[in-house]
Amino acid sequence: MDVIAASPPSRAENQRAAEPAWPWVRWFTPLRCRLILIALITLGFLSHLHYLRNDCPIDLSGDEAQYWDWSRQLDLSYYSKGPLVAYIIRASTSIFGHEMWAVRLPALVLASITSLLTYWLTLRLFRSDRLALGAVLLNHVVPMFVAGSMLMTIDPPYFLCWGLATAFLALAVLDNKPWAWAGVGAALGLGTLAKYGMLLWPVGMLIFLWVDRRRAGVNRLKTAGPWVAIGIGLLFLILPIVWNAQHDWVTFKHVGAQTGVAKQKKLFDGNLPELVGGQIAAVGVALAPFIVAGIVVAWKRQRPPTDQGGRGVLTLVSMPNALDNDRESRAIALLMWMGLPLFTLCVVMSVRSKMQINWPAAAYFSWMILAAWFIATRLATRTRWRKWWRGLFWGTVAFGLAFMPIAHDMSLAYPLMAKFGIEPRRLDLTVKMKGWAQLGQRLDRELKHPALDRPFVLCQDYMQTAETAFYTPGNPITYCAGPYLLDPKRHTQYDIWQNRRLDQDGLKGRDAIYVGYLDDERDKDGNLIAAGNLRKAFDTIEELPEEPVVQRGLQIRRFKLYRCTNFKGMRMAGGASY
Repeated sequence: MDVIAASPPSRAENQRAAEPAWPWVRWFTPLRCRLILIALITLGFLSHLHYLRNDCPIDLSGDEAQYWDWSRQLDLSYYSKGPLVAYIIRASTSIFGHEMWAVRLPALVLASITSLLTYWLTLRLFRSDRLALGAVLLNHVVPMFVAGSMLMTIDPPYFLCWGLATAFLALAVLDNKPWAWAGVGAALGLGTLAKYGMLLWPVGMLIFLWVDRRRAGVNRLKTAGPWVAIGIGLLFLILPIVWNAQHDWVTFKHVGAQTGVAKQKKLFDGNLPELVGGQIAAVGVALAPFIVAGIVVAWKRQRPPTDQGGRGVLTLVSMPNALDNDRESRAIALLMWMGLPLFTLCVVMSVRSKMQINWPAAAYFSWMILAAWFIATRLATRTRWRKWWRGLFWGTVAFGLAFMPIAHDMSLAYPLMAKFGIEPRRLDLTVKMKGWAQLGQRLDRELKHPALDRPFVLCQDYMQTAETAFYTPGNPITYCAGPYLLDPKRHTQYDIWQNRRLDQDGLKGRDAIYVGYLDDERDKDGNLIAAGNLRKAFDTIEELPEEPVVQRGLQIRRFKLYRCTNFKGMRMAGGASY
């Protein structure tokens, strides 16, 4: 809080606090804020669509290509995820064709809807169009959200559903709208079909309702609403459960292996420093303190005041309609708790298991609004720490604007990397998304070799399998050899589909182009590739010239290819894992 005193502040103190530190803020009337929002979303959507269709230097990521391949064989669920992402991509490609931009188009649409939802929820909580616009603008300078708005993985629908559930919860609890509990349940269920991490959302809801019971004057945990919402959400799991029952519960085994629950691992075998550092990098070094500070303030203001005099006064001069302090405290507590359990669990589990950088991302939906609220209350009023907070704020803006061109094309930094002798793949996270279209054209030429008999594409891992299926002209059925090699290799959806297995009779006698390592060596992830099984599966294997990928004069990666004849079939290695 800005002022905490034993008695209410004087009128003069309130007038001084109410004097805007940035007088130009008054220009942002509600109408102008909403017009800016519409222009921002429209121009952002159109510019990103143009970028994807004309200027995008990166191909589909391995996950995007995999989900696209899923969309070609729709099912009740899939090996590692629910079916939502596959159905969304199928809807887009059915209309616009199997193009890179068509696969990613839903991400642009979902990002636009998420921006509208962020504005609406912020306005609903704090009754300030200025703060609502600020929250949306803040998201647009965060590296993680810039990338997430263009990549069609499970995260865009998951992130939106997390936000929708939070928005419906605010309506149900802060605005006393009983019907909103059904919306909570629907958003929870849909989000679960995108990513099973959505099952952690109710944990934050239940904790918030417990903490909020004294301020609310009612213990909603004793009412039907929250439990009806959870029940509705769990109904959506029927489809994945039925599918898993038919496929040896592979999703449960996979999730257990990924989180370390199903493995005997060393206590400190995770990636805690990498996860924490990745979070700071993802939101920006300058923005991270605002998020932390907002959480700290929300935590301190959870407890209900003992008396009116001890409550203090917080004047939000940037907001034309200042809220009652008690409602505001409940609002920021809700925003804090809807992200804290997920983030905390990821951090704790990273001590023992390797957590992906994007796994806590959903927590930032509410935390970015909380950070925007904190910025508004600290920067738009004359407080003691205003200069310090302003420096961080402008640092956040500068970092976001400077990073934006690089986020769209990391190769812009290649000349600088070359100057310091740094290989691009060490710093450019998008290297793995480059060269696939080029490889697809090379495979097309190799498959047309006159000496080959009904050739097919065989790849070392599932991402290569998906990428080559998408980028090879004609989108052929491709096959994954990973789990059929001796070294333990995780199963994938390709091992579930009968038409992708390598022990089927229909593949025997055919020739192949193999993409990956062949000699007994270690791949890019350090896994030993035992070539014995692969060599036994063909009569002859001929190494072809490598396919180098060059950008801005630097070779950033290479693909190894082999021409193989007379496939005899392969049996899955017993060491394959989940």
